Amino acid sequence: MSGAYSLARVEGGFLGPIGGYLVENIGPRTVVSIGFSIFALGFLMLSQTASAPMFYVSFLILSIGSGLASWTPVGATINNWFKKKRARALGCMMLGMGIGGVLISPVMALLINNVGWSNTAVWCAVFALVVGLPLSRTFRYNPEPYGYLPDGERQLTNSEDNIVSPEDGSGEKFVNMNEIEDFGVIQALRTPSFWFLSLGHSVSLLAVSSLSLHLVPFLETDMAMSKTGAAQVVMVLTGSMMFAQPVGGFLSDRYKKQYVAAVCMVLHSVALLLLATADNVGQIFFAAALHGMTWGVRGPTLGAMRGDFFGRRHFAVISGFNQLVTMGGQTIGPLLTGFMADRYGYPMGFKVIAIITGLGFLLFLLLKKPINYTNQINQ
Repeated sequence: MSGAYSLARVEGGFLGPIGGYLVENIGPRTVVSIGFSIFALGFLMLSQTASAPMFYVSFLILSIGSGLASWTPVGATINNWFKKKRARALGCMMLGMGIGGVLISPVMALLINNVGWSNTAVWCAVFALVVGLPLSRTFRYNPEPYGYLPDGERQLTNSEDNIVSPEDGSGEKFVNMNEIEDFGVIQALRTPSFWFLSLGHSVSLLAVSSLSLHLVPFLETDMAMSKTGAAQVVMVLTGSMMFAQPVGGFLSDRYKKQYVAAVCMVLHSVALLLLATADNVGQIFFAAALHGMTWGVRGPTLGAMRGDFFGRRHFAVISGFNQLVTMGGQTIGPLLTGFMADRYGYPMGFKVIAIITGLGFLLFLLLKKPINYTNQINQ
């Protein structure tokens, strides 16, 4: 299970820059449509799985479809439409992940119990096509072709400073000479800020990916909890994350995002240590809630920070390269935790991840907003 999860994270990392390039060049509507189609194919393949290699292939196909249909096109679109309250907008958008976890999981469990996992996978494929494809047509990538600017400050007018060239209404290319903060992809990759931000994000995902895969096995084996009890802990974690996402957007728009992210790294570490030393149910639920709230606050904070630092023009591709870096944390976390758990028990694995995650707060304390000297010279 750790291998399949980590392999999918590696694939997702390499897919990131490609997905970002496609979003910028053919538009999010087309990319999301392709993503949902591949997602459906993955579920159909999963329904026919009868061996470990087939499971790995199905999981990879599902991961590719999910990546193309989710964060990169959605995050880039939100980033283009909002500037002043970008973190709040991203936080509200991220509620979808929490809602999916809370509402869809019980439905899946009910279907599996009644029609079996194979038929459930087929129905998931149908759902992805019937619901996902129409939703993909709602995307409007940039505000300019529709007569708006970010935050709705003023209506776009035809002038020498604003040249709009809409394509199909979704992948609109535009040139807005007033956006002097936009970095080119190579420019962004050459800044220390990109690497501090991406490495900090990667370290934070050590904790997230480890608990995403290993929390339930830990609760059932080390803490002797029932499946129902473990599911309740996961529900508390997910619910806390949902609540914290818009709160995180508000905090990040109000306070310096680097400091908000640094505090989150410490709290991720504290949550893991509480789980590693838990001796009662109350401590487990508190640790799950703390981890969920920290995860929820950190998500929109880092997404908005990337937009603040590097601008709108190449946000999708820059975010894709960020995924290439963060796949390290997503891959290492489950494998390292699983390795430590098999030899020394889950508490030791959680403690090791907690130490690494806690040290990651230094990356955000050292992080500074980059200056686009090239655009300043051109001005």
